[in-house]
Amino acid sequence: MEAMSTRMVSLVHLQSDREHSCAVCRARFVPSEDSGSRVLSIETPGDEPFSALMCGGCHSKWSHGKTVTLHRTAM
Repeated sequence: MEAMSTRMVSLVHLQSDREHSCAVCRARFVPSEDSGSRVLSIETPGDEPFSALMCGGCHSKWSHGKTVTLHRTAM
């Protein structure tokens, strides 16, 4: 079995007053008005970082065990 490479993962709230799209449901929202929204970032050595912004509703569903599909978002 191949050893898993190191990955860095972060989950933070985005302080932004601009409207963005959720990477899961694609709804438009303003992160500073949605206290439950989070940016999930994953970095693997040698690969381009992947970040996805989730609205509060989608973040809640994911953090409570629902599987979601993330679409890369521009931030």
